Amino acid sequence: TVIEGRPYLVGLGVDITRRRELEQELMRQARTDDLTGLFNRRHFLEKSEQELVRAVRYEKPLSVLMFDIDEFKMVNDKYGHQAGDSVLRKVAEACRNALRGVDIVGRMGGEEFAVLLPETDIVQACEVAERLRQDIAGAATLLEQGNELKITVSIGVTTLVEDESDIDRLLNLADKALYEAKRSGRNCVCTG
Repeated sequence: TVIEGRPYLVGLGVDITRRRELEQELMRQARTDDLTGLFNRRHFLEKSEQELVRAVRYEKPLSVLMFDIDEFKMVNDKYGHQAGDSVLRKVAEACRNALRGVDIVGRMGGEEFAVLLPETDIVQACEVAERLRQDIAGAATLLEQGNELKITVSIGVTTLVEDESDIDRLLNLADKALYEAKRSGRNCVCTG
């Protein structure tokens, strides 16, 4: 603009920090399970698809764990939903402690969780599953009444084979192995 014959540049600045913070919070909410802080089902599947493509392209091993909390309904019925929520948070904490940063962990719904293990063959995946099972069984959730509640999980393990390139198929195989672990008495690891 020109004022009294002299040109001036006029600018206007707007602080969008709050808007950016809100956008980031919405992105976080869209990707994570609010209760556990793990990836939600949708984001877990998105990340897993990406990792599956990479594994197939570079011919790298890839394994999947599916697990759920044994007798979880009894926890909610006997101790209430707050206790159930505490158990879910404790399981999520055990996952964060027992797994690598590159592993993809998600709460698939209710008391069911999935873990994608990049560059991990079936033997290594079974070792990871067993370590996770033991960590969860060794942890206790402190209830409001002051009691400690011990929980266990049953885990199904599968791995990528040459003719598989579908994450839903891998999850289905791991889920079948999970139900075999349930039929085998719970608190164990089975492969599929």
